[in-house]
Amino acid sequence: MGAVSVARASFMALERITREQPKSRSGAPNPTRAKVHPHSRRAGTFEDDFFYTYAKGETDRLYRNAVELLKRKNAVRRLARAEARQLTEAERLVTLITPAAVRVFEQLTQLARTCAGKVFPTWEWIETHTGLSRASVGRGLKILAMMGMLDKQRRCVPVEPTADRPKARYEQTSNVYRMRFPNGLARFLPRCFRPAPLPDDVVQREADRIEAIEEMRLWRTPRQVVAEEIQDEGLRRVLDSLAIALEKQESQKNGQPLLDSYILGKDGVGLVGQRSNA
Repeated sequence: MGAVSVARASFMALERITREQPKSRSGAPNPTRAKVHPHSRRAGTFEDDFFYTYAKGETDRLYRNAVELLKRKNAVRRLARAEARQLTEAERLVTLITPAAVRVFEQLTQLARTCAGKVFPTWEWIETHTGLSRASVGRGLKILAMMGMLDKQRRCVPVEPTADRPKARYEQTSNVYRMRFPNGLARFLPRCFRPAPLPDDVVQREADRIEAIEEMRLWRTPRQVVAEEIQDEGLRRVLDSLAIALEKQESQKNGQPLLDSYILGKDGVGLVGQRSNA
């Protein structure tokens, strides 16, 4: 009886050890062992469309807004507590900001000012220039992204396979960043920090312009829709052939103009440009 108990205890201990072993995220081993994060894009293929061109003084204004938002964080929390209500989504985002996040934001805006908007520092560079730990830098970048003040895109570069990684094709490199200040957070700033509202005629003119563009888009041919909205080359070729067949089928439904509509007589009534002797 004692031998059975010892055997059962041994199996239980072995099962506990097996269960506590760390597993990969998908439950399967990584066959390439490549250091590439999800949603990474190849370096050199998208940066021109990603980076912002900041106006003169815009980076300083972004950093000043972030500092002011940090000062008013506790006031937003106290106001909600005094009114005995829960924080709204915008107020919750304001309360996320921290001094470490502002320090990271300061260094990124300085890079944007000196490097014409091309911001792609490594974490080691940010750690050195902010004096923060790696964990604090990671939390600061995450907070800024959650607040909508920072857009981040991971990048990877092609590498040659090695003996220890025979299937690896890409490796992670530095991320690219761009900074902005959402309109949802601007209302928590003092009036002197908010941008001046546009005149009503400018707002109405912009709304009319957008409406006119949408009306024009409704009259696009199928081939124009495929060329403008389909990015995949193979799918675009297939849909383009279908659009050509559809346009040919629709064109056969329209009858030809009547010959009597062109007045060729000398004394006829009609447009002068339609007469042969005009």
